Amino acid sequence: MGQVNFRMRDERLSLIDRAAAIRGVTRTEFVLRSSEAAAIETLNERPIIALGEEAYGAFVAALDAPVVPNERLKRQAARRPPWER
Repeated sequence: MGQVNFRMRDERLSLIDRAAAIRGVTRTEFVLRSSEAAAIETLNERPIIALGEEAYGAFVAALDAPVVPNERLKRQAARRPPWER
């Protein structure tokens, strides 16, 4: 089991204590729950792609392959970007 220790100003500690009391939990439990929720939210903001070995190889090969321009891509590349309009 790991351990985390940190210092904080009394005002911040008081804020956490008040919030923990409202939730009916200890300061430690409140900080653990809040930090876990923030960590999950942060991780969920990033897309996750889970692939098997064969699919991953195909994915990497597709990323490494040179672009083959088609008409739609050429038209899009020739357009003026919205921020220049």
